[in-house]
Amino acid sequence: MNLVLWLTLLLAAADLGAAVWWGAPGLGVAATVALGFVVVRCRQRRGDIPSAAVSQAVAAAAPAAPRGPYLRPAADADDPAALVEQMLAQGRCALVLRPQIAATLDDELFARALAALSLAMALVPEGEVVLGRETEDEPGRVFRLAPFFLDRCPVTNQQYQEFVAAGGYEQLALWDATIWPAVLEFVDRTGLPGPRYWRDGGFPPGEEHHPVIGVSWYEASACARWLGKRLPSDAEWVKAVAWPVQLSPAVRVQRRYPWGDTMDRAKANLWGSGPGRIVSVHAFAAGTSVGGVQQLVGNVWEWLSGAFAADDRDGSLRLPTPMKSIRGGAFDTYFDDQAACQFQSGENPLARRHNIGFRCAIGVCDLLLARGAASDNAGDDASGDEPPVGAAAATAEQTP
Repeated sequence: MNLVLWLTLLLAAADLGAAVWWGAPGLGVAATVALGFVVVRCRQRRGDIPSAAVSQAVAAAAPAAPRGPYLRPAADADDPAALVEQMLAQGRCALVLRPQIAATLDDELFARALAALSLAMALVPEGEVVLGRETEDEPGRVFRLAPFFLDRCPVTNQQYQEFVAAGGYEQLALWDATIWPAVLEFVDRTGLPGPRYWRDGGFPPGEEHHPVIGVSWYEASACARWLGKRLPSDAEWVKAVAWPVQLSPAVRVQRRYPWGDTMDRAKANLWGSGPGRIVSVHAFAAGTSVGGVQQLVGNVWEWLSGAFAADDRDGSLRLPTPMKSIRGGAFDTYFDDQAACQFQSGENPLARRHNIGFRCAIGVCDLLLARGAASDNAGDDASGDEPPVGAAAATAEQTP
């Protein structure tokens, strides 16, 4: 199967690890184009986009031509190398390194994709991590994780602009089917598709390196899929912060914060330690984790794939609406404990808050990282949902 066809199938799939949408061969592309056209038509009736954009809104073989204030020339759909070049320029190196695509690349493109992955994501090794505070009565839950990559920084406004400009809000295959009716309401201050606090389809001037905010859990998930990644699970996120060290079969050391067990407000943008607002994802570099991941604490909370109240072991907690997990604290977080890695908060997945962003993850087993040595697990489901948690569900274990 040639590269163009693989790109067509992958870009049309809701789960980018699959080759067809919902497992129905031949349905993915047609359904995506048809449903995307409906969304574009609905937006056009509301006056959100001009008629000229309809013909470009949903392309099955390549990303749609960027629209709005941030433009990128569209790649030639008949030129596989040009498609890959565009994907790399859009920051979609993880998608390029999916085995179905990576196996077709020449040496130069393959090396560039690997270099881009190393620059953008940090490797978190396999091993165990404890979720929940350990006490004599409740020892905490132990998860064994396969190795995975985690974004070094939260997704920025500039990176999210690529998703918006490529027509991400019109590609319904990227979105959970249950949320399709709400996608039309995910607009900016001027009614254009995009984060809540943007205007005219773009982010505020000078904030290209700020983490994107004002996006719901569903928007974060859709963007992650477009990038060829996913949202990290709670266990993955905690492991990246805590960086567990197994001293013996019965003794495990975990950090509370990326730098150690004691809060150091000079290393994170929290209440009283920062300028009182969101800053660049490259600020507070002293708070970088052992594995090279920045701002896991402070600046913005981060959406995770799992549900809130995962530690409600007896099922006594009742919520008025299902909530998704957020961790890490934000620039306006006051209490130290709320910024510790074991603290889990929750938010309505439809909420588009001023202090919640996200970063992405992907399992090592989902990528082709060496020529002629595709992993036996490549292409397996690696949703990271919990329990069990991990880059590959088949390798994750929960220890009583």
